[in-house]
Amino acid sequence: MINTITVEFDPAEVQKLLQHASAASEHLPCMGDQFVAKYYAGGKVIGNDDGPDISRIDTAKIPAALFLVNDSFLMSNGVNPAQASPCVYKNDHMPSEMQNESDAHALGAEDLPIVTKILVSDFDGIDAAQLVRIVFQDDPRKGLIVSLEMVNDSCETPDVRIISRRS
Repeated sequence: MINTITVEFDPAEVQKLLQHASAASEHLPCMGDQFVAKYYAGGKVIGNDDGPDISRIDTAKIPAALFLVNDSFLMSNGVNPAQASPCVYKNDHMPSEMQNESDAHALGAEDLPIVTKILVSDFDGIDAAQLVRIVFQDDPRKGLIVSLEMVNDSCETPDVRIISRRS
């Protein structure tokens, strides 16, 4: 049986996050970035006895992106010391309505990634979208697939991009 979780966001709110991330000169790394050599000075992962030393990552080398945290909200990875990173909650919820629960937890799909990194370039076409949809499909045979859809009323089929695949 394939478990599916769908979260939707207002494109205008997502565009604000994209602008924030794009305008920043430095960006927060996600968990996977700690293993990418080109993000470290000298192009080599710098570590210690506990693994990669993320304090040595050059945040100016991290690309602009949005983080989908659990299946609850999107946030900019842009670093701006003057303000907190903005975020947008799924399905027009406000933080107080979330009650610290996620659909993933309710469905028993605890193996969903805590943070899914979505590059700014993956949001191409958002200008014409009426809805931004992110779908998690957990197929026991194929593993987890996360897709991003720009839903547009003029298109019969939304533009779908696979942004993460884990077997």
